[in-house]
Amino acid sequence: MTECYDVIVIGAGVMGSAAAYHLAKDGQRTLLIERFEIAHTFGSSHGESRIFRFAYNNPDYARLAMQSYPHWRALEADSGEQLLEVIGGLDLAHEPVHYPNVDAVADALTQVGGRFERLDAAQIRARYPQWRLSDAALAVFSPDSGFLRATRCVQAMVAQAAKHGATVREREAVNRIVPGRPVEVVTDAGHYRADKLIITGGAWINELIRYVGLQLPVRIEQEQVTYFAPLRDAERFQRDRFPIFIHWRSPIPAYGFPMIDKPGIKVGFHHEGYLIDPNGPRMPRDETTRRVLDYVRAHLPDAAGAPFEPTACLYTTTPDEDFVIDFAPDFDNIVICSACSGHGFKFGAGIGRALADLVEHGATEMNIGHVRLRPFAMGSPAQ
Repeated sequence: MTECYDVIVIGAGVMGSAAAYHLAKDGQRTLLIERFEIAHTFGSSHGESRIFRFAYNNPDYARLAMQSYPHWRALEADSGEQLLEVIGGLDLAHEPVHYPNVDAVADALTQVGGRFERLDAAQIRARYPQWRLSDAALAVFSPDSGFLRATRCVQAMVAQAAKHGATVREREAVNRIVPGRPVEVVTDAGHYRADKLIITGGAWINELIRYVGLQLPVRIEQEQVTYFAPLRDAERFQRDRFPIFIHWRSPIPAYGFPMIDKPGIKVGFHHEGYLIDPNGPRMPRDETTRRVLDYVRAHLPDAAGAPFEPTACLYTTTPDEDFVIDFAPDFDNIVICSACSGHGFKFGAGIGRALADLVEHGATEMNIGHVRLRPFAMGSPAQ
């Protein structure tokens, strides 16, 4: 028997869950389909924490983060759970070659009216003695940065979507999409129709958008974070004394979190570039753990205790490392959203609002103009 809805959302990562949450609150008859279980660990939306920040080196993303903030707070009010903690954040450079990255963050915050302080090496050491940096180091401190509890955010959005009437189907893989009015979606467990469709496929995006004649030239990368138990002065790595950080460095940036719910700080490298088949196995890499430990020993030596719980996740990355959010060409009732390139989670509640707006009204006030479909995707052949 075919089930009928106003909107079907495929993919219950952060973006799809957020879209379903907003749609259901808006009174849309919504179906959310997930090929694995809700809040699974195979994609890009799980874990203890994700960075939240206005401090971008691109003012378009800074604006989108600012627009997303009240949607996270609204989700907290709906769910009765604290999901976003603001503790401040540092953008660091310890070599002049990386000053432009930090300067760009300050410039973008200036353009959007964000708060920040510039810190030189002496000021960084005085305020955050945990760091070992060169005398040439500089930083921008953003008091509005913090972290989101990633897995709990997804679970809360799905729960609120269901509370407002959405149907949630987990462990259902999509076998076929038939565009049209209505659009049809066939899974290994059901046959569904809807006026509108949102595809938020993450690393599996190309398996889904081939039905609307698109393929994105994305890279699927396995990334990894690792926890480190402090050797001494563990209290200095608590969230009230150690903000989240992004360290602009060669060959790739590092980022990290204070001690949150585990007895150690969390540190990773951004865009390691280790390619992987999303349908294949993934395991944390000992080589990566060793390199991150070397980094922590060099720059945060008091935290460089035994590494534990190395955790893998996926980046689905476009050639320009920007997102893709737009209507599928030739289908004004199908919206695609994916390829968030390793920096999308913080926008999830806001992007969910944008996706709901697009299928409900054809436009949105959310700042997504810079992530619409671009030449590398337009006209890509179906496979």
